[in-house]
Amino acid sequence: MAEHLSEEEQLESLKRWWKENGLSTVIVVVLAVGGYFGWDLWKGHRQAQTEAAAIVYQQMMEVSQVQPGQALEAEKREQAVALAEQLKSEHASSQYARYAAMLLARLAVEADDLEVAKSQLQWAEKGADDGLLLIIKLRLARLEAASGNLDKAIDMLKGVDAGAMGSAYAEAIGDFQVIKGDKAAAYTAYRDALQKLVLNDNQTRTIIELKLNHVAPEVETTDPVDPASEGDA
Repeated sequence: MAEHLSEEEQLESLKRWWKENGLSTVIVVVLAVGGYFGWDLWKGHRQAQTEAAAIVYQQMMEVSQVQPGQALEAEKREQAVALAEQLKSEHASSQYARYAAMLLARLAVEADDLEVAKSQLQWAEKGADDGLLLIIKLRLARLEAASGNLDKAIDMLKGVDAGAMGSAYAEAIGDFQVIKGDKAAAYTAYRDALQKLVLNDNQTRTIIELKLNHVAPEVETTDPVDPASEGDA
């Protein structure tokens, strides 16, 4: 029908359509284009943030490396703390920040400041993924035990579906029961730890078996009866 309209009528019709729909059409187009580029920019920003966090994390790990049983030198400790705090403040939503808090907790334990260590691990709990959360919970339980709160430490680990960490959880419960002096409960926990242990982890198996033997019930033995004494009786 439009082909039968005069040029003036077509122009008038276009003006009316633009008046009624033009502004909303422009807004939709602007939002669509802006949304696309906005999303693209946001993804780029997030990628850049992740890469920046990874660099700081790598620096932190390099500075904090020590041989087993050794503590960080004062200068390196100061650098590690500064990098960890930077991760927590500038990249708080990343898993790298959680690792940083866990490092700060380790350094606090080395300084015998268990309360600071607890607070760092509790901070790391928020936003941690499931696997990391299990590690944090285990370390918090060991800190509670070290603070003398043995029953609380045991309750923190009991009934937890720890998956691949089930053996480590059971072993920790056994350790806490040994400290309490309950060898029977410790024996049960260590047996559970052995059952849940990964088959090829021979080093850990040896350690748990040693602990298990230490708390194993003593086998009662009876002295053999002397036939001569029976006859005398």
